[in-house]
Amino acid sequence: MSIRPISGIIAVSLVVSQFAGIAAQQPQNDGTETTPQGLSAAEAQAIQAYWTPTAMATAIPMTPPERLVESLPSQQSLPVIKGDPGFVNGWQPGSGPYVERVQTFSRAELSSVALPQAFGVPPTNPLSGPYGPFQRWSMQGSYVQWPRSIHGKLFFSFGASNFVCSASVIGRSTIATAGHCVSNGAGTFATNVLFCPSYNQGGPNTSRGCWAVVSQTTSGAWHSSGDPDFDYACGVTAVTGTVIANKIGNITGWAGRGWNWVDVPVITFGYPQAAPFGGTIIQQTASVEWYNVDFTAGTQVSKVIGSDLTGGASGGGWFLSWRHPNAEIADSDGNNGTDPAGGNNGPFINGVNSHKRCSVHCGSPPNATQGVFWQEMTSPPFRNDGTGDSEDVFAVCLAHMNNS
Repeated sequence: MSIRPISGIIAVSLVVSQFAGIAAQQPQNDGTETTPQGLSAAEAQAIQAYWTPTAMATAIPMTPPERLVESLPSQQSLPVIKGDPGFVNGWQPGSGPYVERVQTFSRAELSSVALPQAFGVPPTNPLSGPYGPFQRWSMQGSYVQWPRSIHGKLFFSFGASNFVCSASVIGRSTIATAGHCVSNGAGTFATNVLFCPSYNQGGPNTSRGCWAVVSQTTSGAWHSSGDPDFDYACGVTAVTGTVIANKIGNITGWAGRGWNWVDVPVITFGYPQAAPFGGTIIQQTASVEWYNVDFTAGTQVSKVIGSDLTGGASGGGWFLSWRHPNAEIADSDGNNGTDPAGGNNGPFINGVNSHKRCSVHCGSPPNATQGVFWQEMTSPPFRNDGTGDSEDVFAVCLAHMNNS
């Protein structure tokens, strides 16, 4: 994969044991800040040893950060996206050597792929909405079948506290998650990071195990100043897991990626662990990118869907198109409106569970005038049109030698 010069991104490799530790960062001439190497095999094994069954069971679900928005989001126009929308394919285990295929679509071609949806009405109070319509169901069946196999739980530490988020495999040794699952937004990266794909009700899948994360990358806008509109990240996994001596993507497969899409239907996933959920079952949500909100004025604009997922779901992927492990059956009317990727059939990750909007007192339960807008979820846009965007962040992880 070609890597263009980037800025506005911070990458870090964390050298940690069961005790907190932070590696020195070195400035790079392309505008990033990174450590030049990842964890050693012994350090990765120390992370695996840190996460005992008790440590996993007591990890705190990372709550989607709540950001005060004092006025209603604008519905006057779609967010400005400079580049053309596009996809890059993922890989299904057993499908032969991976061959990267990048597709882009001009704005004039969108009618044959996915038209932007009309804006809805933003909620006027935190309790009763109106919220964007959504459907949610628990994912049943085997979690080791592709593409279900790409979802997993992400365990990590900030200081002496252990947390859990969700993440998705997007490369041979790369996962995508939310920025707040790897950085506190004030210049400190997480430690002891471990990813467990196909996590199920019994804990880490006994046939798959877990992989230590040896390097993390997020946007500079999130890492330095906590800008929710740039709350995305990626991590590079070790080449050997706790159960399987192979790279994670060779076992699970990985999702493709989408960028520069505006207001389209999405399928989202995550392991919500805060009440009323238990954190061991994937929750799957279908919704439309309902409206947009600029959390930090003057930057890119986050997108909002209807969703009632709670803490622990942070970092779970939003997808353009999803597919059952079996072959897809064509729809009867030939309308791609229910499948933004059309015949491309994905899955293509196009966002992550990020923030929730709130009104007046963010820590209070929702009522008609204050609290968290509890039936919505935001994601920063996935873009490929400038510096510090999602594709720039992912490019850093995907360029790591562990992906070769």
